[in-house]
Amino acid sequence: MIHNAYAYITRKKVRTGILFLILMVILISLYGCLSILSSNTQLEKSLYTASQSSIVVSKKDGSEFKNQIFNNCVYEYEFVSKLEGTKVVSAKQGVSLDSLPEEYKNVVSVLATNTSSKNILFQSGVFTLTSGKNIESKDRNSILIHSELAKKNHLKVGDTIRLNSHTYTIKGIFEGKKHETYTGLSSDFSENMVFVDYQSLDTNMVTKLTIDSNDLKQVQSIYPSSEYIVSKDTKAYQSALESAQSVKHMIQILCYFIIVCGLIVLSLVLTLWLRNRVHEIGILLSIGKGKMEIIFQFVLELIFISIPLGIVVCVISLVFNQVSSFLLSYGLLMSIIIVSVLIASLMIMIKKPREILSKLS
Repeated sequence: MIHNAYAYITRKKVRTGILFLILMVILISLYGCLSILSSNTQLEKSLYTASQSSIVVSKKDGSEFKNQIFNNCVYEYEFVSKLEGTKVVSAKQGVSLDSLPEEYKNVVSVLATNTSSKNILFQSGVFTLTSGKNIESKDRNSILIHSELAKKNHLKVGDTIRLNSHTYTIKGIFEGKKHETYTGLSSDFSENMVFVDYQSLDTNMVTKLTIDSNDLKQVQSIYPSSEYIVSKDTKAYQSALESAQSVKHMIQILCYFIIVCGLIVLSLVLTLWLRNRVHEIGILLSIGKGKMEIIFQFVLELIFISIPLGIVVCVISLVFNQVSSFLLSYGLLMSIIIVSVLIASLMIMIKKPREILSKLS
Protein backbone atom coordinates (compact mmCIF):
# COMPACT_ATOMS: atom_id res chain seq x y z
CA MET A 1 0.00 0.00 0.00
CA ILE A 2 2.80 2.44 0.84
CA HIS A 3 4.54 1.74 -2.47
CA ASN A 4 1.27 2.11 -4.41
CA ALA A 5 0.42 5.38 -2.68
CA TYR A 6 3.85 6.88 -3.37
CA ALA A 7 3.79 5.68 -6.98
CA TYR A 8 0.38 7.28 -7.60
CA ILE A 9 1.27 10.76 -6.28
CA THR A 10 4.56 10.82 -8.22
CA ARG A 11 2.85 9.65 -11.42
CA LYS A 12 -0.18 11.97 -11.25
CA LYS A 13 1.69 15.26 -10.84
CA VAL A 14 -1.19 17.57 -11.76
CA ARG A 15 -3.61 15.98 -9.31
CA THR A 16 -0.90 15.89 -6.66
CA GLY A 17 -0.25 19.61 -7.21
CA ILE A 18 -3.93 20.48 -6.84
CA LEU A 19 -4.25 18.42 -3.66
CA PHE A 20 -1.06 20.02 -2.35
CA LEU A 21 -2.56 23.49 -2.79
CA ILE A 22 -5.84 22.48 -1.11
CA LEU A 23 -4.03 20.94 1.86
CA MET A 24 -1.70 23.94 2.07
CA VAL A 25 -4.60 26.40 2.33
CA ILE A 26 -6.30 24.28 4.99
CA LEU A 27 -3.17 23.73 7.09
CA ILE A 28 -1.90 27.31 6.96
CA SER A 29 -5.38 28.69 7.72
CA LEU A 30 -5.81 26.36 10.68
CA TYR A 31 -2.33 27.10 11.98
CA GLY A 32 -2.93 30.85 11.71
CA CYS A 33 -6.23 30.67 13.57
CA LEU A 34 -4.88 28.40 16.30
CA SER A 35 -1.79 30.61 16.74
CA ILE A 36 -4.03 33.63 17.27
CA LEU A 37 -6.17 31.65 19.73
CA SER A 38 -3.05 30.57 21.62
CA SER A 39 -1.78 34.16 21.80
CA ASN A 40 -5.23 35.33 22.84
CA THR A 41 -5.33 32.75 25.64
CA GLN A 42 -1.93 33.94 26.89
CA LEU A 43 -3.21 37.53 26.79
CA GLU A 44 -6.25 36.59 28.88
CA LYS A 45 -3.98 34.91 31.44
CA SER A 46 -1.73 37.96 31.56
CA LEU A 47 -4.71 40.28 31.99
CA TYR A 48 -6.09 38.11 34.79
CA THR A 49 -2.70 37.97 36.53
CA ALA A 50 -2.30 41.73 36.22
CA SER A 51 -5.81 42.38 37.56
CA GLN A 52 -5.09 40.20 40.59
CA SER A 53 -1.76 41.86 41.38
CA SER A 54 -3.04 45.41 41.94
CA ILE A 55 -5.13 46.84 44.76
CA VAL A 56 -7.08 50.08 44.48
CA VAL A 57 -7.76 52.34 47.46
CA SER A 58 -10.21 55.26 47.51
CA LYS A 59 -12.32 57.10 50.07
CA LYS A 60 -15.98 56.07 50.30
CA ASP A 61 -17.05 59.70 50.05
CA GLY A 62 -14.70 60.34 47.12
CA SER A 63 -12.58 62.85 49.06
CA GLU A 64 -8.81 63.06 49.19
CA PHE A 65 -6.65 61.18 51.69
CA LYS A 66 -3.02 60.93 52.66
CA ASN A 67 -1.05 58.29 50.82
CA GLN A 68 1.19 55.82 52.59
CA ILE A 69 4.62 54.74 51.40
CA PHE A 70 4.37 51.65 49.20
CA ASN A 71 6.69 50.27 46.57
CA ASN A 72 5.37 50.44 42.98
CA CYS A 73 2.39 52.69 43.67
CA VAL A 74 0.37 54.73 41.20
CA TYR A 75 -0.82 58.00 42.72
CA GLU A 76 -3.84 59.81 41.31
CA TYR A 77 -5.24 63.14 42.39
CA GLU A 78 -8.24 64.64 40.60
CA PHE A 79 -9.27 68.28 40.66
CA VAL A 80 -10.53 71.10 38.46
CA SER A 81 -8.22 73.88 37.37
CA LYS A 82 -8.53 77.13 35.44
CA LEU A 83 -6.81 77.20 32.06
CA GLU A 84 -4.86 80.42 31.49
CA GLY A 85 -4.00 81.84 28.07
CA THR A 86 -5.65 78.88 26.33
CA LYS A 87 -9.26 78.28 25.36
CA VAL A 88 -11.12 75.11 26.36
CA VAL A 89 -13.10 73.09 23.84
CA SER A 90 -16.71 74.26 24.01
CA ALA A 91 -19.82 72.12 23.69
CA LYS A 92 -20.88 71.40 20.10
CA GLN A 93 -24.47 72.14 21.06
CA GLY A 94 -23.42 75.66 21.96
CA VAL A 95 -24.35 75.58 25.67
CA SER A 96 -23.53 78.97 27.14
CA LEU A 97 -21.46 79.26 30.31
CA ASP A 98 -21.96 83.01 30.71
CA SER A 99 -24.12 82.55 33.81
CA LEU A 100 -21.31 80.79 35.68
CA PRO A 101 -19.04 82.65 38.10
CA GLU A 102 -15.72 83.71 36.57
CA GLU A 103 -13.69 81.14 38.52
CA TYR A 104 -15.72 78.29 36.95
CA LYS A 105 -15.22 79.41 33.36
CA ASN A 106 -12.55 77.98 31.06
CA VAL A 107 -11.74 75.14 33.45
CA VAL A 108 -10.32 71.70 32.75
CA SER A 109 -10.47 68.41 34.61
CA VAL A 110 -6.99 67.55 35.89
CA LEU A 111 -5.72 64.13 36.89
CA ALA A 112 -2.28 64.20 38.48
CA THR A 113 -0.46 60.87 38.36
CA ASN A 114 3.05 59.48 38.50
CA THR A 115 2.33 56.91 35.74
CA SER A 116 -0.32 57.92 33.22
CA SER A 117 -0.02 54.69 31.18
CA LYS A 118 -1.51 52.76 34.12
CA ASN A 119 -4.60 54.94 34.35
CA ILE A 120 -7.81 53.02 33.57
CA LEU A 121 -8.63 55.30 30.62
CA PHE A 122 -5.37 54.43 28.87
CA GLN A 123 -5.32 50.80 30.02
CA SER A 124 -8.80 50.13 28.64
CA GLY A 125 -8.10 51.93 25.35
CA VAL A 126 -10.63 54.72 25.93
CA PHE A 127 -7.77 57.19 25.57
CA THR A 128 -4.89 56.56 23.17
CA LEU A 129 -1.64 58.48 23.04
CA THR A 130 -1.15 59.77 19.47
CA SER A 131 2.09 61.71 19.90
CA GLY A 132 4.72 62.24 22.56
CA LYS A 133 5.13 60.05 25.63
CA ASN A 134 3.22 59.11 28.78
CA ILE A 135 3.94 60.72 32.14
CA GLU A 136 6.45 58.83 34.31
CA SER A 137 7.52 59.14 37.93
CA LYS A 138 10.67 61.09 37.00
CA ASP A 139 8.72 63.82 35.16
CA ARG A 140 8.33 67.32 36.52
CA ASN A 141 5.94 69.99 35.20
CA SER A 142 4.73 67.72 32.39
CA ILE A 143 1.22 67.51 30.95
CA LEU A 144 -0.81 65.41 28.51
CA ILE A 145 -3.63 67.15 26.63
CA HIS A 146 -6.43 66.04 24.32
CA SER A 147 -5.92 66.33 20.56
CA GLU A 148 -9.01 68.57 20.21
CA LEU A 149 -7.69 70.98 22.84
CA ALA A 150 -4.33 71.00 21.09
CA LYS A 151 -5.98 71.57 17.70
CA LYS A 152 -8.10 74.47 18.91
CA ASN A 153 -5.10 76.26 20.42
CA HIS A 154 -2.52 75.21 17.82
CA LEU A 155 -0.47 73.36 20.43
CA LYS A 156 2.04 70.56 19.94
CA VAL A 157 4.41 68.42 22.00
CA GLY A 158 7.03 70.66 23.58
CA ASP A 159 4.79 73.72 23.87
CA THR A 160 3.80 75.11 27.28
CA ILE A 161 0.40 75.56 28.91
CA ARG A 162 -0.62 77.24 32.19
CA LEU A 163 -2.95 75.94 34.90
CA ASN A 164 -3.59 78.19 37.90
CA SER A 165 -0.37 80.14 37.25
CA HIS A 166 1.68 76.93 36.99
CA THR A 167 3.46 76.33 33.68
CA TYR A 168 3.56 72.82 32.23
CA THR A 169 5.34 71.47 29.17
CA ILE A 170 3.23 69.32 26.87
CA LYS A 171 4.78 65.83 26.90
CA GLY A 172 2.07 64.02 24.97
CA ILE A 173 -1.23 64.36 23.10
CA PHE A 174 -4.02 61.78 23.31
CA GLU A 175 -7.41 61.19 21.73
CA GLY A 176 -10.60 59.38 22.73
CA LYS A 177 -13.97 59.86 24.39
CA LYS A 178 -14.80 58.85 27.96
CA HIS A 179 -18.19 58.59 29.63
CA GLU A 180 -19.32 62.13 30.40
CA THR A 181 -21.71 63.48 33.00
CA TYR A 182 -22.62 67.08 32.17
CA THR A 183 -22.87 69.47 35.10
CA GLY A 184 -22.49 72.72 33.19
CA LEU A 185 -18.71 73.04 33.46
CA SER A 186 -16.30 72.86 30.53
CA SER A 187 -14.29 70.33 32.53
CA ASP A 188 -17.05 67.76 31.96
CA PHE A 189 -15.90 67.09 28.40
CA SER A 190 -13.27 64.52 27.47
CA GLU A 191 -11.54 67.12 25.29
CA ASN A 192 -10.96 69.28 28.39
CA MET A 193 -9.33 66.60 30.49
CA VAL A 194 -5.58 66.78 31.08
CA PHE A 195 -3.01 64.64 32.89
CA VAL A 196 -0.15 66.23 34.84
CA ASP A 197 2.75 64.71 36.76
CA TYR A 198 1.97 64.11 40.44
CA GLN A 199 5.29 65.51 41.71
CA SER A 200 4.54 68.99 40.40
CA LEU A 201 1.64 69.32 42.87
CA ASP A 202 3.99 69.11 45.87
CA THR A 203 1.43 67.24 47.97
CA ASN A 204 1.05 63.89 49.70
CA MET A 205 -2.72 63.74 49.19
CA VAL A 206 -4.43 61.46 46.67
CA THR A 207 -7.96 60.64 45.56
CA LYS A 208 -7.00 57.16 44.34
CA LEU A 209 -4.10 54.87 45.13
CA THR A 210 -3.20 51.77 43.10
CA ILE A 211 -0.78 49.48 44.88
CA ASP A 212 1.19 46.79 43.07
CA SER A 213 0.44 44.04 45.56
CA ASN A 214 -1.86 41.05 46.05
CA ASP A 215 -1.79 41.25 49.85
CA LEU A 216 -5.30 42.61 50.33
CA LYS A 217 -5.29 42.10 54.11
CA GLN A 218 -2.15 44.18 54.60
CA VAL A 219 -3.60 47.11 52.67
CA GLN A 220 -6.93 46.83 54.51
CA SER A 221 -5.09 47.02 57.82
CA ILE A 222 -3.74 50.44 56.79
CA TYR A 223 -6.95 51.66 55.16
CA PRO A 224 -9.92 50.38 57.25
CA SER A 225 -13.13 49.44 55.46
CA SER A 226 -15.13 51.86 57.60
CA GLU A 227 -13.74 54.79 55.59
CA TYR A 228 -12.09 53.31 52.52
CA ILE A 229 -12.92 51.09 49.56
CA VAL A 230 -10.11 48.58 49.12
CA SER A 231 -10.49 46.14 46.22
CA LYS A 232 -8.69 44.28 43.45
CA ASP A 233 -8.11 46.38 40.33
CA THR A 234 -10.30 44.41 37.92
CA LYS A 235 -12.01 47.34 36.19
CA ALA A 236 -8.83 48.49 34.50
CA TYR A 237 -8.58 45.25 32.57
CA GLN A 238 -12.23 44.35 32.05
CA SER A 239 -12.57 46.26 28.78
CA ALA A 240 -9.39 44.75 27.35
CA LEU A 241 -10.49 41.29 28.48
CA GLU A 242 -13.87 41.67 26.78
CA SER A 243 -12.12 42.74 23.59
CA ALA A 244 -9.80 39.71 23.75
CA GLN A 245 -12.74 37.36 24.30
CA SER A 246 -14.61 38.90 21.36
CA VAL A 247 -11.61 38.26 19.09
CA LYS A 248 -11.35 34.72 20.44
CA HIS A 249 -15.00 34.03 19.60
CA MET A 250 -14.59 35.31 16.03
CA ILE A 251 -11.43 33.24 15.48
CA GLN A 252 -13.18 30.12 16.81
CA ILE A 253 -16.02 30.62 14.32
CA LEU A 254 -13.46 31.12 11.54
CA CYS A 255 -11.66 27.92 12.58
CA TYR A 256 -14.91 25.91 12.41
CA PHE A 257 -15.64 27.47 9.02
CA ILE A 258 -12.22 26.40 7.69
CA ILE A 259 -12.72 22.84 8.94
CA VAL A 260 -16.17 22.54 7.33
CA CYS A 261 -15.05 24.13 4.04
CA GLY A 262 -11.95 21.93 4.01
CA LEU A 263 -14.06 18.82 4.43
CA ILE A 264 -16.49 19.84 1.70
CA VAL A 265 -13.87 20.87 -0.88
CA LEU A 266 -11.57 17.92 -0.27
CA SER A 267 -14.46 15.44 -0.26
CA LEU A 268 -15.84 16.78 -3.56
CA VAL A 269 -12.44 16.71 -5.27
CA LEU A 270 -11.68 13.20 -4.05
CA THR A 271 -15.14 11.95 -5.04
CA LEU A 272 -14.68 13.20 -8.60
CA TRP A 273 -11.24 11.68 -8.89
CA LEU A 274 -12.16 8.32 -7.33
CA ARG A 275 -14.79 7.86 -10.03
CA ASN A 276 -11.95 7.90 -12.52
CA ARG A 277 -10.07 5.29 -10.50
CA VAL A 278 -12.70 2.57 -10.71
CA HIS A 279 -10.43 0.52 -12.99
CA GLU A 280 -7.59 0.74 -10.47
CA ILE A 281 -9.90 -0.10 -7.57
CA GLY A 282 -11.29 -3.10 -9.49
CA ILE A 283 -7.79 -4.46 -10.13
CA LEU A 284 -6.85 -4.10 -6.47
CA LEU A 285 -10.01 -5.96 -5.46
CA SER A 286 -9.36 -8.69 -8.02
CA ILE A 287 -5.93 -9.41 -6.54
CA GLY A 288 -7.39 -9.81 -3.08
CA LYS A 289 -7.07 -6.34 -1.55
CA GLY A 290 -9.81 -5.42 0.91
CA LYS A 291 -11.85 -2.24 0.83
CA MET A 292 -10.22 -0.86 3.97
CA GLU A 293 -6.76 -1.47 2.49
CA ILE A 294 -7.71 0.53 -0.59
CA ILE A 295 -9.11 3.35 1.51
CA PHE A 296 -5.95 3.28 3.62
CA GLN A 297 -3.92 3.76 0.43
CA PHE A 298 -5.96 6.87 -0.44
CA VAL A 299 -5.30 8.26 3.06
CA LEU A 300 -1.58 7.53 2.68
CA GLU A 301 -1.50 9.44 -0.62
CA LEU A 302 -2.80 12.58 1.06
CA ILE A 303 -0.52 12.13 4.07
CA PHE A 304 2.52 11.88 1.77
CA ILE A 305 1.41 15.09 0.02
CA SER A 306 0.99 16.86 3.38
CA ILE A 307 4.42 15.92 4.78
CA PRO A 308 6.38 18.74 3.03
CA LEU A 309 3.75 21.21 4.24
CA GLY A 310 4.00 19.85 7.74
CA ILE A 311 7.78 20.28 7.77
CA VAL A 312 7.59 23.91 6.64
CA VAL A 313 4.86 24.84 9.14
CA CYS A 314 6.71 22.96 11.89
CA VAL A 315 9.83 25.05 11.29
CA ILE A 316 7.74 28.22 11.42
CA SER A 317 6.13 27.09 14.67
CA LEU A 318 9.55 26.47 16.22
CA VAL A 319 10.68 29.97 15.28
CA PHE A 320 7.61 31.58 16.87
CA ASN A 321 7.30 29.13 19.81
CA GLN A 322 3.93 27.85 18.56
CA VAL A 323 4.62 24.11 18.45
CA SER A 324 1.34 23.29 20.20
CA SER A 325 -0.56 25.23 17.53
CA PHE A 326 1.24 23.28 14.79
CA LEU A 327 0.53 19.91 16.39
CA LEU A 328 -3.15 20.72 16.79
CA SER A 329 -3.51 22.17 13.27
CA TYR A 330 -1.71 19.20 11.70
CA GLY A 331 -3.83 16.82 13.76
CA LEU A 332 -6.97 18.56 12.50
CA LEU A 333 -5.66 18.28 8.94
CA MET A 334 -5.19 14.53 9.40
CA SER A 335 -8.77 14.28 10.69
CA ILE A 336 -10.05 16.23 7.69
CA ILE A 337 -8.11 13.92 5.35
CA ILE A 338 -9.48 10.75 6.94
CA VAL A 339 -13.09 11.97 7.04
CA SER A 340 -12.89 13.31 3.47
CA VAL A 341 -11.50 10.03 2.15
CA LEU A 342 -14.24 8.08 3.95
CA ILE A 343 -16.92 10.35 2.47
CA ALA A 344 -15.42 10.12 -1.02
CA SER A 345 -15.07 6.33 -0.71
CA LEU A 346 -18.74 5.72 0.01
CA MET A 347 -19.18 4.33 -3.50
CA ILE A 348 -16.61 1.64 -2.63
CA MET A 349 -18.08 0.94 0.80
CA ILE A 350 -21.69 0.49 -0.39
CA LYS A 351 -20.98 -1.52 -3.53
CA LYS A 352 -20.09 -5.17 -3.60
CA PRO A 353 -16.75 -6.13 -5.16
CA ARG A 354 -18.61 -7.94 -7.98
CA GLU A 355 -20.40 -4.69 -8.97
CA ILE A 356 -17.10 -2.81 -9.15
CA LEU A 357 -15.37 -5.64 -11.09
CA SER A 358 -18.23 -5.78 -13.57
CA LYS A 359 -17.45 -2.21 -14.65
CA LEU A 360 -13.97 -3.26 -15.76
CA SER A 361 -15.52 -4.80 -18.88
